[in-house]
Amino acid sequence: MKPQYFEDIVTGETVTFDPYTVDHVEMLAFNKKWDDLPIHVNAEAARSLGHKGIIASGQFTLCIKQFFVNQVAWCDSIIGAAGWDEVRFIRPVYAGDKIAGSFRYIEKIESKSKPDRGIIKFEIILTNQDGDVVLSLIDSVMMIKRKG
Repeated sequence: MKPQYFEDIVTGETVTFDPYTVDHVEMLAFNKKWDDLPIHVNAEAARSLGHKGIIASGQFTLCIKQFFVNQVAWCDSIIGAAGWDEVRFIRPVYAGDKIAGSFRYIEKIESKSKPDRGIIKFEIILTNQDGDVVLSLIDSVMMIKRKG
C-alpha cells in the first residue's frame, strides 16, 4: 500500500472496510477488564433489559473503529489524535456481529503554526450485518505533509 499524506486526502471521498466479526471471548474479556457493567458481562442481566445477550461496551466498539483506522494508507502519517465529536452509540453490538466501516473525509485544515502538518476530519459510520448503524462519530487526526 502506497503511503498517503495530508495532501493526498480528498474531501468528500469515502473509504470502506470489510467487516470485522465480533468474537465473544475477545469482547467478554475486554468488557470484564474495562467496563464490567452487568449488560456487558452477564447474559441474564442483559436479556432482562431487552438485549439478546451481552453487549459490547462502547469502548470496545471504538476499538473496532480504531482497527479500521489502522488499515488506511495514511495511518503511518498520523502525528496524533486531535479529537472526536458527535460520538453516538446507536445500537448495541453483540458477539457474532459483522461490523463494517466507512470513512467520509469532510474537512482538511492546514496548520497555521506548523507548515509540515494539517488536520483531517472524517465521518465514521459502523454498521452491523443488517446494515444498521451501531456507531457514528466525527474523528479528527493530525497528519504530516509530504516532505519537499
